Amino acid sequence: MKKTGMACLIGVVGFLMIGPLLSARHRPEPDYLTFSFFITPLHVGYKHRLIDNIYAVGNMDYLRVESDLQFQLGAIYMIPRKIWFFRIYGGGGFQFSRDQRYQYPYLTIGSNFWLLFWDINHPLQKGAEPDYRFGFCFKF
Repeated sequence: MKKTGMACLIGVVGFLMIGPLLSARHRPEPDYLTFSFFITPLHVGYKHRLIDNIYAVGNMDYLRVESDLQFQLGAIYMIPRKIWFFRIYGGGGFQFSRDQRYQYPYLTIGSNFWLLFWDINHPLQKGAEPDYRFGFCFKF
């Protein structure tokens, strides 16, 4: 009984994820390229749409104080509707450092609006401070 229930659940979830792709009114969401230099660290990022509102995310930050590069790989879920003019998202992934060789998970929340975006990334490490980003976001 458990196997049948699990197979039905996977089938329903799969249909709900693929169904909107097959509809005639489906309009694919864009990919995003982000640049941030207003608030340190300097940042370049890319959000690639996988399924409807789920994006694979890659970020690279340059930390001037430590002269280090920080990489983040993860996924986000973008809320399907705009709230006023904001496209709010949240997610997480793993954060790596080039020189210091650390690796730990992080959580993120943010928003895209007009040609701008903001992010708050909180590393899940004891005593770590969150990073803030604010910059340009280009759709294509």
